[in-house]
Amino acid sequence: MISAFIFWSSFSVIFYHYAIFILIIFVLSALRKKVILTGDDRPSVSMIIAAYNEEKVIRQKILNSLELEYPKNKIEIIVVSDGSNDRTHSIVQEYADRGVIAITDPQRKGKSMAINRGVGKAKGEILFFTDANTILDKSCLGKLVRNFHDMKVGGVSGKKVIKKSDKDRSADLGDQTYWEFESALKLKESQIDSIPTGDGEIFAIRRMLFETLPEGTINDDSAITFDIVKKGHRVIYEPEALSSEEASITLKDDFNVKARMVYGGLQIVRRYKNSLKQFKNFFVFQFISHKVLRYSMPIFLILLLVSNLFLAGSFYWIFLVAQLSFYLSALIGFRQYKKGIRNVFFYYPMYYCMVNLAALKGIIYFLRNMSPNEIWKKAVR
Repeated sequence: MISAFIFWSSFSVIFYHYAIFILIIFVLSALRKKVILTGDDRPSVSMIIAAYNEEKVIRQKILNSLELEYPKNKIEIIVVSDGSNDRTHSIVQEYADRGVIAITDPQRKGKSMAINRGVGKAKGEILFFTDANTILDKSCLGKLVRNFHDMKVGGVSGKKVIKKSDKDRSADLGDQTYWEFESALKLKESQIDSIPTGDGEIFAIRRMLFETLPEGTINDDSAITFDIVKKGHRVIYEPEALSSEEASITLKDDFNVKARMVYGGLQIVRRYKNSLKQFKNFFVFQFISHKVLRYSMPIFLILLLVSNLFLAGSFYWIFLVAQLSFYLSALIGFRQYKKGIRNVFFYYPMYYCMVNLAALKGIIYFLRNMSPNEIWKKAVR
């Protein structure tokens, strides 16, 4: 029966993604943990910050960057603010006497092009990519860089922490939980070989491994990761290199970010699909199991529910009642959110559904081949 086939196929994919894959990673990380050779090397570093209309946070970012515990003669700070029509560029220029390099162009071509321009001006052996709204722990750069003592390491991604805010931020609880889970999983993946993608908020790479990003690239950190792994190097996770940022103020902002990231992830799949044979088999396995299935999860959730509606019998009714109860809880959670109420029992189902609806929107963006600038919506700071 076609309904039963669709139901069990969808259920198997969902169960594999959320349970079997994670179990495999945790078991393998215990059995084949790779040692990373660290050292006290202090290579020159170019910090590159792509900032579009970030006047509210760019001063704090620059001051935070200037306070990093790293030899001052070994680090340069480059801020690229192409297309900004606020005070971002003028604020950056105020710090020229402290060595901060300000780059701007009236035309906005997106973050990937800004990164390319920043790299073009960079002189450091290590490129360190970070976002304007990301605050770095003072010791984070040294902890990232120490891993480059191992010549097999091509990139190092640090830990992103969602900090508590004095503002009412609707996405903070969900984002905190998500990133804690991601951190635990990436640590295990890193112990096996390479993580499937670095995090652009705190991501250091060897300059010689950087490839110019194609115009329109959305997930620049994923593209950079793929380019490094393709060359036979590892991209690892350094949990002691800490960064923090606030969650989106509204779920709408969080929804837009996640939809854009899924579109960007599918863009990476399309771009590299013909060259996957150049990658290590385990990296491909991790990327598909960890990322691609996450991008496509809303499709399997819809198929599971719809196929369940056509299946009779008490056994299938248990699944149907469970699904409907979960989505009812999500609906209650959304109604509570609209009223300013947050009950974790209903919040998490609501947040999970929001994430998957955003992924579905990202899939639609991808299928329509929309322009990255067309879908980009700036989050409220």
